[in-house]
Amino acid sequence: MGRKLSILVVDDEQVVLDSINRHLRTENYVLHLISSAPEGLELLEIEPIDIILTDLMMPEIDGLEFMKIAKAKQPHTPIIMVTGYATIDTALQATQLGAFDYIAKPFTKAELISVVHRAANLVETFESQIDDNGELPQSDVSPSPASAPKHVGEHGWLMLEESGNVIMGVEKSFLEKVGKIQNIFLPSPGDELRQGSVYFRVFTADMQSHTVLSPLSGTVVDVNSKLVNDARLLYEDPFKEGWLVRLKPSKFEFEISELGL
Repeated sequence: MGRKLSILVVDDEQVVLDSINRHLRTENYVLHLISSAPEGLELLEIEPIDIILTDLMMPEIDGLEFMKIAKAKQPHTPIIMVTGYATIDTALQATQLGAFDYIAKPFTKAELISVVHRAANLVETFESQIDDNGELPQSDVSPSPASAPKHVGEHGWLMLEESGNVIMGVEKSFLEKVGKIQNIFLPSPGDELRQGSVYFRVFTADMQSHTVLSPLSGTVVDVNSKLVNDARLLYEDPFKEGWLVRLKPSKFEFEISELGL
């Protein structure tokens, strides 16, 4: 991407704003550092923003409410929740409201840059798909049948069904990386996924969050709800009983070619 991406950072603690500025100022971003949620919302009225980082606990308007309002103003902007109160309930609320990801204080420079880079990749992927009319291209070609999973990304796989839907899941290498899973969060049927957005999130016993990005865009047709109560299915048979999401892809041919499959 030729232009610099703009990042809005909203936090009522100056020390946090200074830390984020110090970590990101050498990156290829334009930073808007704001100390209150109302000021941040005012900026969103007049300035197109590519990525938002917002604190959870703020006076006047908290981070969750700020995110809901910001989503209404700029719905395609990924929002990263930054908080010192790392609880599963808070993370679930944030992801249900559409947060791209979640980072807990105190965070390292590497952790911050990693999550911002992933959000930037999502923005760049989304913009690369916009045509001259400002629309996303739609494919009218159904996926071809396939009898075996195709490996995508570092730990993911997808399998094409004769119906034209796609089954997606994770490989054992992901499970070995994260260790014992305590909580699993999946999207809901009817949810819209974008290529590169988080569609699967797990929390381990030490409160660490691990996410998997969707290889394709489309509508969630079904999810494997058994996994929520029995994560062992992931370990025992990730390619069958341990599948995650059944997706109706919206841009299959376009995106599958980007994946090199």
